[in-house]
Formats: sequence, C-alpha cells, structure tokens
Amino acid sequence: MTSLLSSVHPIKRYATEHSFVPLLTSSESFILSYDEYPQPLIRLFNSNCNQIMCTYLPSLLVDMCYSSYLDSFILQTSVCLYKLNSSIGKIEHIDDYELLKENRSMSSLCSTNDHRLFILYRFGEYLDQYPRGKRIWKRRHLCDSISEDISLIRSSKNDDNSFLLGLLIVEWNGVWRIDIFSSSLHKLHTGFRFNGWTRDVWLSEWSPYQSWFVGSTYRLMIDSKGQPINIPTHELNSNVKNISWMTNFNHIKLIVTREEKVLTFFK
Repeated sequence: MTSLLSSVHPIKRYATEHSFVPLLTSSESFILSYDEYPQPLIRLFNSNCNQIMCTYLPSLLVDMCYSSYLDSFILQTSVCLYKLNSSIGKIEHIDDYELLKENRSMSSLCSTNDHRLFILYRFGEYLDQYPRGKRIWKRRHLCDSISEDISLIRSSKNDDNSFLLGLLIVEWNGVWRIDIFSSSLHKLHTGFRFNGWTRDVWLSEWSPYQSWFVGSTYRLMIDSKGQPINIPTHELNSNVKNISWMTNFNHIKLIVTREEKVLTFFK
C-alpha cells in the first residue's frame, strides 16, 4: 500500500506559532495556514512554497476552507465569516450571512462541489448553509442520544461532482467516530468507534487518497464509510496535527504537514 509521503521529499520548513486549532487548507495554487498566539494571523504560500502574505486578523478563527465557487478562502470565527481572495490578498467580511440566533456561535464549516458552504454551530446545535437554503438541520437530525458533541464537518470531493459529508461526533464516554451523510443529509454510515477523544483530534480536508487524515496521536486515514483504511503514515512525526494537499486534476503538486510549531512542504 502506498504511504502518504512515499513519492515526495521535504523541501522547506517554516516556523510558526502555536494554535489551538491546527488550521491548514489549500486551493490549486495556494496554501493557507493560521497561527493563534500571540495574535491571530494567516500566512499565504504559493506553489513554490514561498510565503507571499502574512496578515493579522481581528479575532480568533475556529475553521477555514477553500471555495472554488467563491474563488476565495473562507475564514470562520465564532460569529462571522470572511473571505480571502488570494489573487489580490484582500480579506472581506461576508455581509449576507448572519447568525441563526444572536447568542449562538459557529464551530466548523466546509465547502462542497455544488457551490454551498455547510456551517456547523457549536455542539452541533444547528447545521446551516450558505447561501442559505430552505432547510436548517438541528442536532436531533444529525446524531443519537449518546452523542455529546459534533465537533467538525468535512466534505468529500468526487470526480463526478458528487460529495458526502463527514461529521466528527463525540460520545459522552469519550468515544469518537466519523458518521457519513449524503449531500441531502441522509445518514449513510455510522463510523468506526475510537476510544480516547481529546481536543487534539482534528480532521483534514479531503485527500487524493479518498479519505480524511486524523492527526495528533492517531495518524490514520478515514474513508467515505467512516472506517480506518490501511495507508501507512509511519513517516509522519507523532505531533503532525493536520495535512493539506495542493492538487490539480488529482495530481499532487504539493503536500504540507502542520506540526505544533512547524509547517513542512513536500514535493
């Protein structure tokens, strides 16, 4: 079985600051990373692994992704959304999205092949869309009674423009799993149940290996049925928390790993 880094070599490393949420995402031409301390900032890198932008942010981020439809990176705080056009390096507030309720907060988001953003609220209380559709899902539609939290939402990206949604669900006993839903939010699979949930458990964007990477001490891949798959990850340091793949028509142009305070670029 091909391992994650078998065909690439490290070519550059960047020192970063600590971040409680190890945010890292990519488009076909750019990589975006996030530092949290001592002040929140984003760093933009091009395909030559050169940092071309470093900008401080007005508030902490909880998640981010790239939207090909909006041609922008989407930055999510607990109360609002921003977009970064990487070509002009400008951050803009997304004015036409408002919180479902004033005293609620957002916690995660992902972009999909059908031009939507799915926006998850804290504890999975609501799942919304942007642009806002006719349906808003509540927690009872997404998880069972033994679930304490819905921590993250991620999408798959398939060649036929279809997609699935993966929800990282935490149970009351510390067990966690990735449940799989259709594009219309019909549950398809209950994921494999892992022990030992901590806040370090993080889910990457969809990879060319048709799976999501789970970082920290787990270092494993989860497929579109919520099951672990046998892709060797032994080359990765034990503190790799997130991975992003810069691809073009399924060709891997660049791989970036995020450790505690280091970004490593592979080609």
